[in-house]
Amino acid sequence: MTLGEDGLIHADAIRVLNELNETTKAQQAFLKSCGDAAWIGDDERRAIRWLLTALVEHRRRLRTAARMWRAMGHDEPAGRALVAVTVELLDENRSFTPFVAQWREAVVGRVSLERNDFWRSMIELAQSNLTEARDGATLCLAGRRRA
Repeated sequence: MTLGEDGLIHADAIRVLNELNETTKAQQAFLKSCGDAAWIGDDERRAIRWLLTALVEHRRRLRTAARMWRAMGHDEPAGRALVAVTVELLDENRSFTPFVAQWREAVVGRVSLERNDFWRSMIELAQSNLTEARDGATLCLAGRRRA
């Protein structure tokens, strides 16, 4: 969405800012869960904390901008400063995308690895149980033949 002083409609600005706020909130929740993961190292945890801090501040600015837009009358001109702040927030929001995507890829990779490990363990357990059951059945048959 290209923003210009004449083209920025109050309702659209509020809607976009609210949507960005919700997206940022979801990103924060996702990153918090990453930070709690046992497989995350200390350096990664620090990077996540830095990103979370930046997202918290970004959300605060999004909510403030949305309040400024809501406080204006629909016929009141937005003014260059408010439009500029809103454009900066949209650009700022885009700057978080590669960092969140990086963590999303790391989690997807980890989930895939854990899933493969889980199924490998299940197959090994099933094979072990079948071997034990087969050996037990063989012993049972051998015992019956002796009797």
